[in-house]
Amino acid sequence: MDVFDVGMPATNLSRRQFMKGSMAVAASAAALSAFGCAPSTEVKEDKSTAAAVNPEEGGTWVPAACWHNCGGRCVNKVMVKEGSVVRQKTDDSHEDSPEYPQQRGCVRGKAQQQQCFGADRILYPLKRKGWQPGGGENANGSMRGKDEWERISWDEAIELSCQEIKRISDEYGPTGFYCKSPDAAINVMCGCVRGWDTTSHGTYTLGCDMIGLPPTDTGKANDRFDLPNAEYIIMYSSNPTWSAAGTPTYYFIQAKEAGTKFVSVDPLYNASAQMLDADWIPVRNGTDMAFMLATAYEMLRLDEEEGDIVDWEFLDKYTVGFDADHMPADAKLNENLKDYVLGTYDGTPKTPAWAEPICGVPPEQVTEFARILGKNNKTMLLHNYGMVRCNGAEMIPQMLMALGAMGGHMGKSGHACGGNYHANCGNYGPNLVSAGNAKKPKTTNPCSTGVRQPQLYDIILAGGGEFYDVSNSYGSFHEPIPTTLGPIKGIFHVTDATLQTSLHQKAGIEAHRAVDFVLTRAQFMTTNALYSDIILPVTTEWERPGSVTTCNREFVYCYSKVTDPLGEAKTDQEIGILLLEGMGMDPKLAFDTSETQQFFEQIAGSTIMGDSGEMEPLVTITDADIKEWGVEGEPQEGVISLADFVANGGYQYKRTPDDGQGFIGYEDFVTDPEANPLSSASGKLEIYCQARYDLMASFEYDGIEQYKPYPTYVVPCVGFESTFKDGKIDGEKGDYPYVMYNPHYLRRSHTVFDNCPWLRETWANPVFLNRQDAEQKGVKDGDTVLISTPVGKGLRTAAVLDVLMPGIVGVPHGAWVDVDEKTGIDRAGSDNYLIGAEYGGMGVSGYNNQICTFEKYDGDALEPDCDLPQRIVSA
Repeated sequence: MDVFDVGMPATNLSRRQFMKGSMAVAASAAALSAFGCAPSTEVKEDKSTAAAVNPEEGGTWVPAACWHNCGGRCVNKVMVKEGSVVRQKTDDSHEDSPEYPQQRGCVRGKAQQQQCFGADRILYPLKRKGWQPGGGENANGSMRGKDEWERISWDEAIELSCQEIKRISDEYGPTGFYCKSPDAAINVMCGCVRGWDTTSHGTYTLGCDMIGLPPTDTGKANDRFDLPNAEYIIMYSSNPTWSAAGTPTYYFIQAKEAGTKFVSVDPLYNASAQMLDADWIPVRNGTDMAFMLATAYEMLRLDEEEGDIVDWEFLDKYTVGFDADHMPADAKLNENLKDYVLGTYDGTPKTPAWAEPICGVPPEQVTEFARILGKNNKTMLLHNYGMVRCNGAEMIPQMLMALGAMGGHMGKSGHACGGNYHANCGNYGPNLVSAGNAKKPKTTNPCSTGVRQPQLYDIILAGGGEFYDVSNSYGSFHEPIPTTLGPIKGIFHVTDATLQTSLHQKAGIEAHRAVDFVLTRAQFMTTNALYSDIILPVTTEWERPGSVTTCNREFVYCYSKVTDPLGEAKTDQEIGILLLEGMGMDPKLAFDTSETQQFFEQIAGSTIMGDSGEMEPLVTITDADIKEWGVEGEPQEGVISLADFVANGGYQYKRTPDDGQGFIGYEDFVTDPEANPLSSASGKLEIYCQARYDLMASFEYDGIEQYKPYPTYVVPCVGFESTFKDGKIDGEKGDYPYVMYNPHYLRRSHTVFDNCPWLRETWANPVFLNRQDAEQKGVKDGDTVLISTPVGKGLRTAAVLDVLMPGIVGVPHGAWVDVDEKTGIDRAGSDNYLIGAEYGGMGVSGYNNQICTFEKYDGDALEPDCDLPQRIVSA
């Protein structure tokens, strides 16, 4: 085959810098596996915790949870000896091989000991000293985040909480409360307004089904055994080595060793690109549409001049809306993508020369990228979501789908077009093993109102307001309902980290100070907890009976209890029961079985793909098992005993390349589109989609007039154009001449683990700066830098890189905000403290194309994060 080189050079210095960090991680991982922290409470024998005794060590290995939303879903095991966790390891249940890979954990999982047993664990109920129930001046809300804390009993915590919940509920009803992720107890107690956000999946949250894609475009790429069949794998805005640490990178390594060539499209030559020796196409954040349109133009030009680039048969049979001859029946606009790309409507062909000033990609790179997407190459176009967590990115799902369709890269071996996300990254297909579900009472939130998360903070600060309700659950958008909200007086935080992870954080802090009551369940003094009134200490998963989770299509993880609850911490269910009892309500309305019963039901309901092609019971359960566990259930026959399933930490489906369980995304649709229509109105891939456009337009957000039902380049409300004074590219730069984005970072899983000393020492959470930009500002590696945006200021130390595009500043996502109340400057480098509430189109949260400036800080230099004191409450 012809090999097309589209890469930008990355200097050896920068590679050494990254490798140095990788070696530090490896050294840290070795240290983490050798040392542990001892809990202060005894680990008692539990019938639901079966594990093999290791006589050489004199302890017991227990499969332990690593439950955070990092995308890895890996195995962690801890050795419990004389009531203490003394060692930790990852999967060693079988010999590792490419066909049967171990489910190895990463550095974050190996720091789990510090999380569970950290000195900063909140072990007792806490009350903010300046707060009293009753609202108004009693709340003393301006002191949230600044006040001292006092230890109180559980009885007092529940009594005070219920007193305030009853008062607010009686006066304001369910809309008097806000919670991002309400649980069954909140639904039964009072209900609440919910916040919605496009968060992780960006513009893929809206209407994927309408254009014919699966939800969030995940599930239709290929099985891992097909990766080596590709000649090219394009990693678009994708860095699984950090975002899905664990087995996914291992899958891609197998493809690389088989000769597959990788291409990375990203503003940073990231860790995955380096690992896979990928060619690099650096694209400015938020300008991907310009690059994609230019790629489509080049595919059309090359096809006309040379032939065999565009798969016209695929476009004809499986898509609508690419050209005038293939429009959907419901189209209201006589326009199409092909003619737009050629400049028919605006007189501007979307050539590489047109795109270069916008996206920064030289025309020759665009041309070679277009060749790679040609129909005669076996190419997989795999994406993550950084490029759609941008303002103005609403139509990228359709455009990326269009590029895949132009090359015919769907439905056949070696070709793919789809998501490259989370635990199934690089390995899609129907689950071969799946975790079961526990039976729980169904509860309903009495309030159906959903507010865009950043907009909600402004509504709280205004004492209420008018808005369009378009969504009340993640990804479930509907036509807008004109809604008026009164005052919101109470905030609940349950399993979320909303105040830290959502943009418009500065206003969020003030909104928390404006209400009467903030109740938070927390394990540490997180950002949510810091701005609360009462904190209820909640257990980690290590202190609960156990659970079963589907990790990827081949592995379900069964983790067990490691230790009794530390201090006075309680599980979420125990807390919910106490609150319902305090409200005079029947707890069985929300929780009618024990947590051990629920654990058992998850095990009993776990399934495996059988020889019949249907899912069958995975775990054998006997009458003796049911009696030993003290639960209700029925005997069943599976492929592994209950004791072995728990002791082994779950079950991995053993694969071979010829096992008949391979998967090719869209193969059924491509084989017979009539018998296997897609979810769109036409049953095809809708490059022009009237339904999705109409839904988006109904929101009436600013800037909607720029959009069409097919992909076009839209100037975002905030983005690259905003870095210029008059908004015109190549004009005079404005006060904020850099584009800022928020990469996910190996120190954290979103915000979780940010307090772990080992990780803080290994991963310093710097601001990423391009070397050229840094030198122009007189900034050197390690200098303290002041980052300023139109809404906030923050401090970080500089990491000067040659592998980051000029004009781009990277502020890693998830650092726990630490505001200096005198200066208003955040000392922790919280990304969302620097972002406002601007939105357009579909209301996307534009995390990755904000604007900023930076300078060398003239105040005291920042101390390393690992030298700063933890948030330990000694009340």
